[in-house]
Amino acid sequence: MLTTTETRFNELFEKYVAPMGKSETLAGELIRAAAKLRYDFFNNGMGNNTSGAINFLGEYGVFPKYFDDETFQTIHHYTRGRIYNGRYDNDSLHCAIDSMLERTVEYVDTHELTLKNTTDFPDMYDLQEDELHFCEECDDVLDSTNESGMGHICSYCYDHYEEDEDYCY
Repeated sequence: MLTTTETRFNELFEKYVAPMGKSETLAGELIRAAAKLRYDFFNNGMGNNTSGAINFLGEYGVFPKYFDDETFQTIHHYTRGRIYNGRYDNDSLHCAIDSMLERTVEYVDTHELTLKNTTDFPDMYDLQEDELHFCEECDDVLDSTNESGMGHICSYCYDHYEEDEDYCY
């Protein structure tokens, strides 16, 4: 059963989001950005680079002072390649996604008239950050100096597992 927020979100999505490409209104782009984050959470474990979507919501008012906002920070932490391995059972990221959806709906409903007529704004992909790669074992950021050549495992974890004869690559 859909919550009131999800029902309203779906109504706003139908009203403002273009079937393909960038929406014609800022309201549509805000809803599209929230939909992108929600979809990636539930369908891909945040496996895609969705930093542009969360940054777009921050830049255009859903998260005032967004770099200090806990919901923003929780979601942003997973938008550049870090995989969510949670249980989708109201943990901090799940709650942040729900909060982001509620705040986006509230923001669009509160500012709907001004958001309908705004046409000069960048695409959310203009705000996208570079994707990062993370060690599958320790979750450290990988860079060219610590990649093991064995997928997404840092050299420390690779060396550690190399000593464990039961470990399979």
